[in-house]
Amino acid sequence: MTQIRNSNQYRKRVGQEFHHHPLHLKNRLLRSATMEYMADLEGQVTDDLLKLYYDLARGGVGLIITGCAAVEEKGRAWAQQLGIWDDRCIEGLRRLAAVIRTYGDGCRSAVQLAHQGSSKTGYSYGAAEQGYSLETVTAGDIQKTIRRFGEAAARVKAAGFDAVAVHGAHGYLLSEFLSPATNPRRDRWGSSLRNRMRLSLEVYRAIRRRVGEDFPILWKLNTADYLENGAGPEEYAAVAGELARAGVNLIEMSGGLQDQIRLRARLKKEAGPREAYFYSAVAPFRRAVGTTPLAITGGIRSLTAMEDLLEAGVDLIGLCRPLLCEPSLPRRLLSSPHPRRARCTSCNQCLLRIARQPVKCVAFDPFQKIVQQL
Repeated sequence: MTQIRNSNQYRKRVGQEFHHHPLHLKNRLLRSATMEYMADLEGQVTDDLLKLYYDLARGGVGLIITGCAAVEEKGRAWAQQLGIWDDRCIEGLRRLAAVIRTYGDGCRSAVQLAHQGSSKTGYSYGAAEQGYSLETVTAGDIQKTIRRFGEAAARVKAAGFDAVAVHGAHGYLLSEFLSPATNPRRDRWGSSLRNRMRLSLEVYRAIRRRVGEDFPILWKLNTADYLENGAGPEEYAAVAGELARAGVNLIEMSGGLQDQIRLRARLKKEAGPREAYFYSAVAPFRRAVGTTPLAITGGIRSLTAMEDLLEAGVDLIGLCRPLLCEPSLPRRLLSSPHPRRARCTSCNQCLLRIARQPVKCVAFDPFQKIVQQL
């Protein structure tokens, strides 16, 4: 009886509704943005994408954030990445939002906006090199990209999503500008932390102007670069604080710039039973952002770990890889009498696919075993 009673205690907290204007969610679980590689060659929504989000919506998660959508055609990391650089993208995105709204039983949705940057960091192994260089990009082109983020956010709202998310982590463009390990500039866009965060703040302002004051803006941010000469939790907490004061409605904590698969294997070992890779950054981030909602993603697999994070000051729990093999994991965790931990073992085989093939759980796909034997 003790185990059931404890499970119910965890379920009560994780399954609680979340209200912090303008965010209203049915529970504390969010599907963290996960690259799909399922758009067509023009960045348009396909039936495969609609089916993916149909399954996720029915699975019981409170908030779904799509895989990153490129705000410029030359800002794509992969050939079949979702695009949002043109008004022609709106109709497909409208259908995607409608799938989540219709079948998600109150699930909310957001599109994540991104620009690849130099393609030398993040999960961009296998990406097409677009020739982008932080060192040589002009101030005029930086301003164009800022406008592109704002225009893309307006398309997200026009398509019927509940929020817009921004990828400011993992070594993509905004993250590259933030990190001293990847930003060589000595002008107003580089050198000091204040200058390195300028692009993120300008992108936020451009988005806010286009979507209005009551439309939620969510932001994924590193907690550390895990690179020599990179930034750490205190610097990134300062960035989070500035974004929160500017008006960002949710900060999602993640981490890492390069060699993400090997890094996550290491972080899993270091986290041990605590599970969350970035747990140690919760306290400085919470102090920095005040009452602004805080989410965390990375390695979280059990209700007990989720409860621990909620007690530590996190508001929402992000899930990425576990939902690839178990889209219905949230519903199972919140309703089963004996909720076991996620089936995902963090083997990272899914991450090896995303630069060239549609993402999927390889370890628990029965057909994959047939393929491997051929």
